[in-house]
Amino acid sequence: MSSQPFSGSIPALGISGRREPGWLHWIAEARAHRVILLVLGIWLLNGFDLAFTVISHQQGMLHEENPLARHMLHNGTASIVLFKTGLVLIGSYPLLRFRAARISELGAFTILFAYVLLAVHWAQVVDLNTIAINAGVDPLNFAATCDPATN
Repeated sequence: MSSQPFSGSIPALGISGRREPGWLHWIAEARAHRVILLVLGIWLLNGFDLAFTVISHQQGMLHEENPLARHMLHNGTASIVLFKTGLVLIGSYPLLRFRAARISELGAFTILFAYVLLAVHWAQVVDLNTIAINAGVDPLNFAATCDPATN
């Protein structure tokens, strides 16, 4: 008796020589699909971040600390849109190229988690800006005017 797996086929019995790895194959395929969904989420949240950055800069709510992004914002929004889109496109390529690898899923999840934290931060910024405007205070100096020690 041979110890090698069966590699032929018997059509009458419905047996083919192709051996499916079963659940392992399904998990690998599911991982690839999860990475695609995670990357789509990254793109979506990056778009929101970009929109909030541009709008906040135009409304005077934002002082950009990144010198490159600050320069791009002062020279118009097209350059910052192309820059951020290009960075996310370049960063998405290895995640999608190796989407069946465990490390790609972990990397995509980590990046998405960072963007979720950024989205929470943007929500807090918008809330504070709304409170400042309703209080009749300049939003950029709101933190300085709301000193808990003096109130």
